[in-house]
Amino acid sequence: MAYRIMKSLISNSTKKNSELSDMADVYYGSGRLTDEQYAEIAELIGRREETER
Repeated sequence: MAYRIMKSLISNSTKKNSELSDMADVYYGSGRLTDEQYAEIAELIGRREETER
């Protein structure tokens, strides 16, 4: 569930990348994201930063 929420927020949200990263960290720290999911979310946030430049 957290994985789908994060993916949706990354593609459809006006939240800042730092806010999304913080949310991902909380989900990961609480065990709601796997290592693989967290890595993918971090990559998507990184790509989003590149397109905003």
